[in-house]
Amino acid sequence: MSYAAYKMMHWPTGVDHCAAGFVTHSPSDAAAFFTAATVGPGPEGDIDSAAAASRPRRLGPSPNLVVAAANVLEVYAVRAETAAEDGGGGTQPSSSSGAVLDGISGARLELVCYYRLHGNIESMTVLSDGAENRRATIALAFKDAKITCLEFDDAIHGLRTSSMHCFEGPEWQHLKRGRESFAWGPVIKADPLGRCGAALAYGLQMIILKAAQVGHSLVGEDEPTCALSSTAVCIESSYLIDLRALDMNHVKDFAFVHGYIEPVLVILHEQEPTWAGRILSKHHTCMISAFSISMTLKQHPVIWSAANLPHDAYQLLAVPPPISGVLVICANSIHYHSQSTSCSLDLNNFSSHPDGSPEISKSNFQVELDAAKATWLSNDIVMFSTKAGEMLLLTVVYDGRVVQRLDLMKSKASVLSSAVTSIGNSFFFLGSRLGDSLLVQFSYCASKSVLQDLTNERSADIEGDLPFSKRLKRIPSDVLQDVTSVEELSFQNIIAPNSLESAQKISYIVRDALINVGPLKDFSYGLRANADPNAMGNAKQSNYELVCCSGHGKNGSLSVLQQSIRPDLITEVELPSCRGIWTVYYKSYRGQMAEDNEYHAYLIISLENRTMVLETGDDLGEVTETVDYFVQASTIAAGNLFGRRRVIQLIYEDSTKERYDCTKASLKKEAGDSIRIVELAMHRWSGQFSRPFLFGLLNDGTLLCYHAFSYEASESNVKRVPLSPQGSADHHNASDSRLRNLRFHRVSIDITSREDIPTLGRPRITTFNNVGGYEGLFLSGTRPAWVMVCRQRLRVHPQLCDGPIEAFTVLHNVNCSHGFIYVTSQGFLKICQLPSAYNYDSYWPVQKVVRPLNQVLSSMADQESVHHMDNDVTSTDALHKTYTVDEFEVRILELEKPGGHWETKSTIPMQLFENALTVRIVTLHNTTTKENETLLAIGTAYVLGEDVAARGRVLLFSFTKSENSQNLVTEVYSKESKGAVSAVASLQGHLLIASGPKITLNKWTGAELTAVAFYDAPLHVVSLNIVKNFVLFGDIHKSIYFLSWKEQGSQLSLLAKDFGSLDCFATEFLIDGSTLSLVASDSDKNVQIFYYAPKMVESWKGQKLLSRAEFHVGAHITKFLRLQMLPTQGLSSEKTNRFALLFGNLDGGIGCIAPIDELTFRRLQSLQRKLVDAVPHVCGLNPRSFRQFHSNGKGHRPGPDNIIDFELLAHYEMLSLDEQLDVAQQIGTTRSQILSNFSDISLGTSFL
Repeated sequence: MSYAAYKMMHWPTGVDHCAAGFVTHSPSDAAAFFTAATVGPGPEGDIDSAAAASRPRRLGPSPNLVVAAANVLEVYAVRAETAAEDGGGGTQPSSSSGAVLDGISGARLELVCYYRLHGNIESMTVLSDGAENRRATIALAFKDAKITCLEFDDAIHGLRTSSMHCFEGPEWQHLKRGRESFAWGPVIKADPLGRCGAALAYGLQMIILKAAQVGHSLVGEDEPTCALSSTAVCIESSYLIDLRALDMNHVKDFAFVHGYIEPVLVILHEQEPTWAGRILSKHHTCMISAFSISMTLKQHPVIWSAANLPHDAYQLLAVPPPISGVLVICANSIHYHSQSTSCSLDLNNFSSHPDGSPEISKSNFQVELDAAKATWLSNDIVMFSTKAGEMLLLTVVYDGRVVQRLDLMKSKASVLSSAVTSIGNSFFFLGSRLGDSLLVQFSYCASKSVLQDLTNERSADIEGDLPFSKRLKRIPSDVLQDVTSVEELSFQNIIAPNSLESAQKISYIVRDALINVGPLKDFSYGLRANADPNAMGNAKQSNYELVCCSGHGKNGSLSVLQQSIRPDLITEVELPSCRGIWTVYYKSYRGQMAEDNEYHAYLIISLENRTMVLETGDDLGEVTETVDYFVQASTIAAGNLFGRRRVIQLIYEDSTKERYDCTKASLKKEAGDSIRIVELAMHRWSGQFSRPFLFGLLNDGTLLCYHAFSYEASESNVKRVPLSPQGSADHHNASDSRLRNLRFHRVSIDITSREDIPTLGRPRITTFNNVGGYEGLFLSGTRPAWVMVCRQRLRVHPQLCDGPIEAFTVLHNVNCSHGFIYVTSQGFLKICQLPSAYNYDSYWPVQKVVRPLNQVLSSMADQESVHHMDNDVTSTDALHKTYTVDEFEVRILELEKPGGHWETKSTIPMQLFENALTVRIVTLHNTTTKENETLLAIGTAYVLGEDVAARGRVLLFSFTKSENSQNLVTEVYSKESKGAVSAVASLQGHLLIASGPKITLNKWTGAELTAVAFYDAPLHVVSLNIVKNFVLFGDIHKSIYFLSWKEQGSQLSLLAKDFGSLDCFATEFLIDGSTLSLVASDSDKNVQIFYYAPKMVESWKGQKLLSRAEFHVGAHITKFLRLQMLPTQGLSSEKTNRFALLFGNLDGGIGCIAPIDELTFRRLQSLQRKLVDAVPHVCGLNPRSFRQFHSNGKGHRPGPDNIIDFELLAHYEMLSLDEQLDVAQQIGTTRSQILSNFSDISLGTSFL
């Protein structure tokens, strides 16, 4: 029996939802903060000190940004920097040096808190009543009908659940009306005045969430949180409205409108459904109905309605006051309706209106708004982000409360957005699943001086104020086209220029970006350009990287991902017996240089029995005999004091060090009291809003991290909550100190180092303020790692290339700008720099190679010569026109140098309307020469519409080494097929081709492919996988099939198949020693593991594949990659023939499915079941319910539970020490054994 573990390694980055609101503070708190900022800075050393310079008054209080990416919830604060400020936001990349607009020189997103939920967020809104002293509440909706409200709790500096509403289970089964599947999950929206919220579930069930009145609370008055509850909006009760009783059959959207005493809910629904074939006879089938919601009486009378709306209406936008009313967004038109007036605007020639309707105004240009996202920039200007990435501005021209007309004009171009929201009156956020999400500042009527700056300065580039790693080379139509003139910043319209004056003078600047590597359609695993051929063990894995097909359309790119950091080596020298290194400044070197650019003066090296001093000038020269340092003994520590005017050196009293040694016997631990803190570090990095981090290193290698925050509460409340479940502790005993209000919040940090550390060993934590533009700390030891502080968030990146590291320090001089020095355990001192081409503000270091004017589609291959292939679609039209899918090509790219550009070495053009579906490197046996040949195989399909029979081609290319890049590949074979060639693979020297529903096995003669065997698939093959002579393929609707190739007799025979109905996305073999399993992912975001057991009765004499495990991932997995696991020192190292599956999904996440032994599985499964109840889960979500197989209404027999969820097990390390020991004891094991199993899985899957 084989068991598996599921572990996410790179969490989703594609933004699904976003919203803005005052979550962490109220508007009055922000206003008080700005007032304090104008008076002067806060007291010295204050944790949350205000900025010294005031912000412009016109900006007003800035709300928070709430972002949801699959099951990841993040809350950000927008930190704006005024032109008067010097940027104080730290040395890490920021937008502080950008162009000045409205007195703002830069702005960035700073993380407040984030959570990984046990469920995907289906919908999100922010519930706010608009009061100056009240905070907003985040309302989240989950499948099938779960609603959770979260509010910010100052006591833990995080979100806590204020209410939960569940309409699932047997008592609510009648709401489904017999249906088992629905097109989408619940949709939740909020009343503008925060009086209630509404959620549409099960298609036609409207859930009304009544908000509590001001001053009321859901908790008792004697509880310490009663004061907290009154500061945020909370839900008091809920009830249901059955829309079927209101004669509604198909609800498309709904929205709360402004300007009414009671909440008014407008619902867009379709009276009689239609379809494309009946547009001429049934076109205007939609209508809107406005209901006045009386929550006390639970009544909802209709107060007005409007019918005869187009069938393609899909979205409602509530118009802000004083206009009020609602906009109905259709694919080909826009309609405004209110209780007293209405008007429309046609967008293209496809729009139509009922007979007898008044004349409708038309837009000056043709555009389609289906799948567009919208947000209000002001009370009369709404911005649309279209499916093509264009930004449009719609102006509602009105007189009093009467809307006269709608005017639409073109704006800039942007990313392909999945969600947009306005943040205050100066920013909006473009969330994207297909590209980087952007924080954009906008301004009305920018002054001439500002426009001149935007035009002439280098920062006039709309992305010029982004850091280098984010300032990617983009085409003008990609991210808010480059600003090249004042005219391009204004929107011109010859119709009614006076009424559109505000919209014409809007200016934009991108201030920040959240990087996104999704959707991951395909990826390749290969050697890095700077790989070390002499690396051994785990250090060898740092030679590899992932090159991924990311994005879509004009946002398509190649993402180069590396799990670990390999520094750029400048020089190295042999230095045995080194115990520590430090760099210091010296006053004679200070001059007039800025502090951040000041060069180091000396490098202090502690050896076995002495200290060496080197001068860090143009060259490293030894000056041990000429300096005033104590060099006759080893140095414990060295550094600068008093503003770098003095150097302090700590040394031993004598050269004997026995008094500091620890024997191994003293390190044996089993009880909790044997856990010791061997090192502490507390540091506050630069930035006016930064807060200190506290790091503690335990003697078992565990790194604890806490983030400090200031909390002011009454003494009684402080004493009631000495330690919160989230790890927040108070210090009320220090009543005479300003630290009495200081608390620490535990931060999750993924450090897998497990080693016994002596209690009095050398320091392992080294903080740095500027290494390659980043700040954070370096953790030395057997598994060294970088912990970088980006946006007040910790990013952990291991460094495995040199094995254990003994000492580390930073270095900044003429030859090494903002670099570092470290000493390896082999006795080598290396001077290095961080690779500048990578962005480290991500789960993994990433380099995005933007492909201008193309569309990276789906396929990629890798070979030993480090070439990469990608599919591109090019258009000969102008830059601003829509992409046309008519001309495709396959490009072969090669990296010029580490961190450099990817150069196109060769191009393989496709025929007209021919699309490359798969690109693979295959090894074929030439039956003529009796040699193996490595060829490039391409499978294509002609996209000609549904009226033309599908066909494709198989292309084979050989590689040749030539100076002429155009001769890099040579076509050696081409043959047309009667179906689309969707997959190719090499099977024991033969070429296996999947063409539509047929799989053929071909032998290669050097000039021809000759079919030797075939197998008829049910419908369409989506993937092919090979192990020895076994073949696994997935069908688009008919699950997976397991075949065997017998060369004797030339037969492709069916061994077994899954008789269920499964829409396969990807398949692969999972190998655990001699055990072979078959893995498949499906359209319902599940993963199933099958096995072949012909001797078991359940297998129907071997015809049926049996289920070994099933698991709900929560994302569409597009590819599995089988990689050999690394040996560890645990039990899993007994089997060397063990392979894990690395996968990528459409949300931008990367994870693995790894086989584990039975003993480890039983132990971790017991722990997993215990943690379901022992840990309070965010939003009250049940992890076991989330991971159950989702059949989406189809008949399914539950399979065995043989997969470990490391997303749930990660909660164990966040428990307190006592809780960890108690949980381990309850399941019959020890804490050290559990942590050892965690470490073994992490080490065994460190592929990069």
